[in-house]
Amino acid sequence: MFHLHFPPGAFDYEFGALDDLDNPLTKSYTDLVYSTFGTPTSGQILFMSLCRYLPSVFIRYMFEKGSDPALQKIRQNRVHAHRVARELIEQKRQEIIVGQSEKDIMSLLGASHRVALSAAEID
Repeated sequence: MFHLHFPPGAFDYEFGALDDLDNPLTKSYTDLVYSTFGTPTSGQILFMSLCRYLPSVFIRYMFEKGSDPALQKIRQNRVHAHRVARELIEQKRQEIIVGQSEKDIMSLLGASHRVALSAAEID
């Protein structure tokens, strides 16, 4: 089984992949690779083989609208990942504003972005 693990210092977010915490993002990533590519049907193999010859617009359309369970799992995972990312960014933004940011990567990137914006306003 595939487990996603990021050290908490990277994002100041506990994914809980190793502790089996009740985390929607961790649940979404659990066997994502296996359910997507583990036992492909003949149709999936054909489609993956033809992808290199198909226009990217068509592939994007199939990704967004396809009814294949693997595509549905990928889209569900994207929804969870984007929601968590938005929440983390907003949390870090608030911490920086009140001066309580930590020394994780997200906080440092947010602080440097704020400094860059301030410098751009001065110019």
